[in-house]
Amino acid sequence: MTIMDEIEASLLRLPDRPRVSWRRVTGRPMVSETDAPEPAIGFSHHRDGDDALLIADISYFAGAICEVRIPGAHAEIALAHLQEIVLGTVIRFQNRAVQAMNAINRNVLDSLDPNEINVNALEQTLSVIAESDAGVLRLYDEASGLLIPVSQVGFDDDYYNYRITPQESISGSVFSTGTPVLLNSAADIRDAHANLRAPNVRFLSEQRLSHSLICVPIRTDTTTLGTLTVMSFRQGSAYGAFSVDLLSAVATQLAIAYKKSQAYEQAVRSNESINRMRLEIERRNAELARSLSAHDDILSIFTHHRPLGEHLDEIATHYGIDFHYADIFGTTFSSKGWKEPKTTKDVPAARLDSGLRQRESIFVHPVRVADDVVGTFRSERGDNAGYCAAILGVVSAFVALEIVRSASHDDILNSRKRKHFEVLGKDDQATSGGAVRFGFQIRKYCQIIFIRHEQGSAQNQSLFLQRTLQQALKAATIRNQLSFYTDEGVFLLFCAATEEALRTNLASIGDQAVAEGWCCGASLIQSAPHPYPEGAAQAVEAAHLMSMRHRAGILMHSETGIDRLLRKQSAADILEFADQILAPFEKEANGDALLRTLETYIESGKSASKAAACLGIHTNTLYQRLQRAQLLMGKDIDNKDDYLLLSLAFHLKSTYGSPRPAGGPKATSR
Repeated sequence: MTIMDEIEASLLRLPDRPRVSWRRVTGRPMVSETDAPEPAIGFSHHRDGDDALLIADISYFAGAICEVRIPGAHAEIALAHLQEIVLGTVIRFQNRAVQAMNAINRNVLDSLDPNEINVNALEQTLSVIAESDAGVLRLYDEASGLLIPVSQVGFDDDYYNYRITPQESISGSVFSTGTPVLLNSAADIRDAHANLRAPNVRFLSEQRLSHSLICVPIRTDTTTLGTLTVMSFRQGSAYGAFSVDLLSAVATQLAIAYKKSQAYEQAVRSNESINRMRLEIERRNAELARSLSAHDDILSIFTHHRPLGEHLDEIATHYGIDFHYADIFGTTFSSKGWKEPKTTKDVPAARLDSGLRQRESIFVHPVRVADDVVGTFRSERGDNAGYCAAILGVVSAFVALEIVRSASHDDILNSRKRKHFEVLGKDDQATSGGAVRFGFQIRKYCQIIFIRHEQGSAQNQSLFLQRTLQQALKAATIRNQLSFYTDEGVFLLFCAATEEALRTNLASIGDQAVAEGWCCGASLIQSAPHPYPEGAAQAVEAAHLMSMRHRAGILMHSETGIDRLLRKQSAADILEFADQILAPFEKEANGDALLRTLETYIESGKSASKAAACLGIHTNTLYQRLQRAQLLMGKDIDNKDDYLLLSLAFHLKSTYGSPRPAGGPKATSR
């Protein structure tokens, strides 16, 4: 029973046959001002003919004004009865509210489970605001940026899908502003939902709207967590500012409960994290003890100057562990007992289960130089996996030192080779031939190949340059070479007795370039001696033009052609130029066929028979297509300027367009 029902029932028991009516206060939004004094109940009376007309303003508590008409009664006496009934009812109403608030304190604040808080809080809230038919508790979800119902009473379960942003609906406004809202008319409530997103408009149209509503924010000292809403569906229902204060007090208790719950969860997580850290420290201490004991033995093994494979073989034998090693330079080693684990495709279907994967059966131990992984050890998971990991952890540090030491030696040798190359570019005895330096001797013909450096970190780029150089030399078919690297890439000067030997060598390195994704350039094949810096410049320019094509392979400087005029243009600008020339074909229904016919005709040197045979069509069909293509473009293929423009467009399109898909012909390698 609401406070209005209770007052009316008491008044109707008076012997003077009173007529009781209620006048609801304005339906405009009302904001609770916590600092304002509590409004008093207002009483007034006057005579209306033979009747006593009494008025009790209890809008602070019930959002309404009570009007009582008593025929023939003495107004002062009737007013005294009215005051007694109203004040007594208000006191009982406040007492019930205090008892309900105490219940919330017991049932909500004592819980540390957020789910229990959500359910208990809303049930208890409806007992505090007794005139409410429904309620919703929403919390803000940072991941989605939405206010999500976590508990509701009075709606179907579909209401949990009614999620709003902080910019829409009543709850969104209260969440954003932090200001409670009181609405006491269906029209105001409907207007407050005018800014909903389309999905929420459809959802809300299927729900019944309340006649009165209160929504308050759930706030901590610094954060708004969500909103708490209660509502009444009864015709003529109304809330007072006192209910807003009660609901705000409930929201405050909720915020305290959530804060305690979060602190408890944080304490639990911290405790679990501390336990994990303690166990991890114990494990690492045990591994460290093993590593320290093994460090001296491993140090003595690596102090002997011998190949890396011999060091690793002694490690495997001495510690009784099996592993596989590989690095970026192509060095590999497998201990005698190492067996490459089977992948899932090697295992019969009957033995497969969800946990069987090669990556789950193998430990990978990286070998790092600075932040770059330059090698890996692979060992099998098993009972001694921790022991093996500890040993290989120490070994990987020594292997990294070996790689750095070898790289430093190669850097010194590289500097000497580079200076010798610079000497070759001068007109002195070194250029005339005969002398052998670094295993290189000037022969009859020579060619320079340049490989652009486009990977590796700035810290260890020399390691990746050395790797590229080694891979290129493995692919080369000519051993008479002078090679070195700079920050820009790798230079290789090859000399041979015949031009054919150089062409064979170029093709072999070109295959390797495609496999590795290198952009390479090659100078002209020239008779030695000649200005080698000029040849190096040719190779660098050709490699740059190759990189503009976004393709891997080698481009000879003699085959760059018109590309040299475009070397300062971006590939995007070049393609845009070609697309503009060929744009008329895009909107034509048979545009692709016409474009292909025109391109084939130009590529065949304007030979109608060759082009028709290539396309598999009759010569007459070819001429018809060519005529339509020329009309479409407004070009005459027999005009030398138009022919040049079309040839250029097709060349640029094929050269700088997207690379062919995997499985098709290899990228350019010349």
